[in-house]
Amino acid sequence: MFNSNKMITFVADMKKKDQTPKTREQIFAEKADNYGICYSAICPLREHCLHSLLTSYKPQDRLYTDCVNLNNPKMQREGCPLFAKDEPVRMPIGLSTVYYDMPGRMERAIKNHLIHVYSRKRYYEYHNGTRPMTPDVERYVRQTLKAYGWTQAPQFAGYVEEFLW
Repeated sequence: MFNSNKMITFVADMKKKDQTPKTREQIFAEKADNYGICYSAICPLREHCLHSLLTSYKPQDRLYTDCVNLNNPKMQREGCPLFAKDEPVRMPIGLSTVYYDMPGRMERAIKNHLIHVYSRKRYYEYHNGTRPMTPDVERYVRQTLKAYGWTQAPQFAGYVEEFLW
């Protein structure tokens, strides 16, 4: 018997999104609408901070915007806590290949520990590669592997370069 629902999902799967990488301007235009903006003219970090660079990408028709509180004494200084570098960061994706050569007992212990730390949902996003691991997460995974006695360098499924929003 012919199942039309399967055929529709098969056709939908065949129509993939455009796989061309987005330009820096396209990424900034998408993110500017929901990202805190910094309108400081005196901040020494403004030339290389995403919060400052996105001011020109904010939609002109908005009456209100989310912005950084410039009255906070920590802002507009060299050690600004909201500083976000304007360069993409190389982040690993996919934890599944890390476990290939590992004994099962060690694999289960590490997996359970990471699930406890990051939650089941977040762990499997890292595991399947749907969410890249930030440098802090990557550092923690490496430390966990070492703490559980794994001496080899982890082999992640791949790497991606993205901005740290």
